[in-house]
Amino acid sequence: MYSSMQSHHANTFRYVPASSKPVSPERVAQVLADEWKLFTKDTAGSAAESERAFASLPLGVTSSFQHWDPYPISIASAEGAWMTDVDGRKLLDLSMGFGAMLAGHLNPIVVEEIQTSLREGMLFVTPSPTSTDAAERICKRFGIDQVRFTNSGTESTMYAVRVARSATEKMGILKVEGGSHGSYDPFVVSSKPPLDKIGNPE
Repeated sequence: MYSSMQSHHANTFRYVPASSKPVSPERVAQVLADEWKLFTKDTAGSAAESERAFASLPLGVTSSFQHWDPYPISIASAEGAWMTDVDGRKLLDLSMGFGAMLAGHLNPIVVEEIQTSLREGMLFVTPSPTSTDAAERICKRFGIDQVRFTNSGTESTMYAVRVARSATEKMGILKVEGGSHGSYDPFVVSSKPPLDKIGNPE
């Protein structure tokens, strides 16, 4: 399987096909320029929505990870695995709410359960049998002892770090370069490094 591959790239340690040739930086720049032209041509509505949002939201978004240059795509609705942006384009949702929408947007069963819950009241700010029911099902399904519900990835990673530090008595943290792990201070480092800071592509 690896007979046609080099042992590894000298700097990145990635396996590279022996026939691989570097792509010209000029060619990459031209392709990117062409793609940005297409992007801005097809997303005028998102550009306008981003400009409007900047007046009332920091960076024009509700969470910093959503901000991208020149502007993010703004979604108007979604159903199943598909989203529709403010420009009317249908886009396949590959994020699926980072797992929360795994059953799809507007899944009929989920919608029915939510409607039932709404009729019983919401946001009690107290313990509830509903929370225990959900915890018991999750513990049984995944073979774990206990579960702590959180409101965001930020809160989840914060608790995970606290538990890990308590269990190991070590304070160090490793994070993915260029990855978003929420807004907990130790993880808001190098979330979106510029390409020239990530490392030499050669």
